[in-house]
Amino acid sequence: MRVLQGTGVSPGVNAGKPINIERTLDFSTPATISLDKGIKELTAKYKNIIEKYNSSSREIEAEVLEAYILILNDPDLTNSLSELNEENLEQIYDVFLEQSEVFKQMDDEYFQQRSEDIEAIGKELIFTLQNISIEFDAEVPQVIFANELTPNETSSMNLNLVKGFVVKEGGPTSHAVIVAKNYGIPCILGISIADFDIDNAVEVIINGSTGELTINPDESSLKIVEEYKATATRQLESYTEDNLNKLGVELRANIGSTDEIKSFKDSLIKSVGLFRSEFLYIEESTEPELDSLINSNNLLNEKFEETIVYRTLDIGGDKQVDYLNLPKEENPFLGVRGVRLTLENRQLFETQISSILDSNINGKVKIMFPMVATLEDFQEAKEVVVSVADKLGAEIPKIGIMVETPSVAISPEIYIDEVDFFSIGTNDLLQYSFAADRGITSLNKYHDVLNPSFLKLLHNIINTSNQNDIEVSVCGDMASDTEGAYMLYLLGLRIFSLAPSQAPAIVSSLLKAKEALKNINIEEILSQKNSQSVRKFII
Repeated sequence: MRVLQGTGVSPGVNAGKPINIERTLDFSTPATISLDKGIKELTAKYKNIIEKYNSSSREIEAEVLEAYILILNDPDLTNSLSELNEENLEQIYDVFLEQSEVFKQMDDEYFQQRSEDIEAIGKELIFTLQNISIEFDAEVPQVIFANELTPNETSSMNLNLVKGFVVKEGGPTSHAVIVAKNYGIPCILGISIADFDIDNAVEVIINGSTGELTINPDESSLKIVEEYKATATRQLESYTEDNLNKLGVELRANIGSTDEIKSFKDSLIKSVGLFRSEFLYIEESTEPELDSLINSNNLLNEKFEETIVYRTLDIGGDKQVDYLNLPKEENPFLGVRGVRLTLENRQLFETQISSILDSNINGKVKIMFPMVATLEDFQEAKEVVVSVADKLGAEIPKIGIMVETPSVAISPEIYIDEVDFFSIGTNDLLQYSFAADRGITSLNKYHDVLNPSFLKLLHNIINTSNQNDIEVSVCGDMASDTEGAYMLYLLGLRIFSLAPSQAPAIVSSLLKAKEALKNINIEEILSQKNSQSVRKFII
C-alpha cells in the first residue's frame, strides 16, 4: 500500500480500478483529412456534445464547449493555421501552444487556467485530423487518471461508473473540476500517473477532501471507504427541513462563480450568505460594463428566493486583477484591499453599487463591506451606497460588515448603532489574529479555529450581536467544517453560510451539538488553554 498526496478539489471518498486515459500525441501519424475539414468536424463534434449536455442538465459543460468553438474558429487563429503546411501536424499544434503560453504568462489565475483549454483544443484537433477517437470500456467502478481532461473525453464516459478523477494539470475552474463538482465525483489535482506504477495498481482509494490517493489499499483502508459511504447516507437522511427547524438554524450558500450559481440545486438552502462578487471582475480581461454586472445579479436572483448577502469587491491580497493596475505591495494582505480599495476607486465602487440597486436582487439583497477596520471605513462606504441609491431613486438595502479584522472583532459594540448585520469571515480573521498567512502550510498549527483565544473573539461577536438583536452569521470555512460548525452552534450562532456540498454533514454535526448543549458550560470551553482541550468537548 502506498499513499500519494495531491490537492483535493471535489470532496468525497471512493474506491475503484485505476484507468489511464492519457492519449499521447504522435505527430508521425499522418492526417487523413484537410485542416479546414478537421476544424469543421471538430466544431460539429462539439456542437453534438453541447446538444447532448443541454438535454441532460449539463449546461455548464455545454457553455465551456461553446467557448471552445469560438476559440477554434477565431479568425486570428485560423489565419495563422492557414499559412502552415497542413501535413506538418507538429507546426499546427505549436500554434495552439504559442497562444496557450501567452495566457500562461498572465498574472491572473483565471486566464492561466484558460491556457489549458487552448492546449486541449489543439490536441483534439490533431486527433481529429488523424481520425483517432476515444472509446471507454467502462464496466467496473473506476478512477480516471489523465494529465488533463477534455469535454470530448468526459462526454464519452459513463459517469455513473466513474468514482474519481485524478488529474495532473488543472486549476479550480478547469473542466475536470467543473464536471466533478456537478456530479459529486471526488477529484484530486497534482498527481501524475508517472508517480506510481499504474499497471500494477489493482485498486485505488481517492479522497477528494484531503487530496490523498491510496494505491492498492489494504482491507482496513477499504473498510474506511464503506464507513464513509454509510456516514454520508446517514447524513443525507438527517438533512431535512424538520431538522433545520428543530435546530433553529438557517443555512445559506457561499457562491463564488457563475458556474456555482447555475449548478446550485439544494432545495433547503434558499439564501446566499456570501456572494463573492470579485469573480465578476477576475474572470474578465477588462473592467465589466454596468449591464454585464446587472445581468449577473439577475441570474443570482433567479436561483435564490430569499436573502442575498452581496460582498462588495474584495480585490487585493491573494486576489489580483491586472487591468486595475494595482500597486505592488510588500504585504498585500495588509495593504489596499477590500473596502480600502473601493473607497480609493470611487467610480469602480459606484458602478458596482449601481449594478446591485438597479438589478432584480434589490429588495432581497444585503450589502456587505469587506476588510472594514474602523467605524469610519464603514460610514464612508455606507455614504456611497446612500448616494447612489438617491441618484437612482432606489430603496437603501440593509448594510453590514464582514468581520475579518481583530479591531472589529474585539469591539463590535462600537458598530451596533450603525450596522444592520455582521457576517464573520473566519479565514482572514484567523490569519490576522495569529499573524500567520493561511496560504503557508508550515504555519498550519496557527490555523486552528478551535484555539480558545479565537473562540473568545467569536463568542464576543456572536454574544454582542445576539444581545443587541443584530443578525450575525459566519461565512468563512469554519461554517463548512463539522468541528467548527459544532463549536459555533455552542457559541450561539444560528446562521451558517457554507459550501452547499457540505450542508448534510454540517446538519448532522449540529444535531450532535444541540444534544451536547444541554450539559455544556460555554465558559468552561472558553477557559481551556489549547485547542486539544477544546476538542474533548466535541462528541
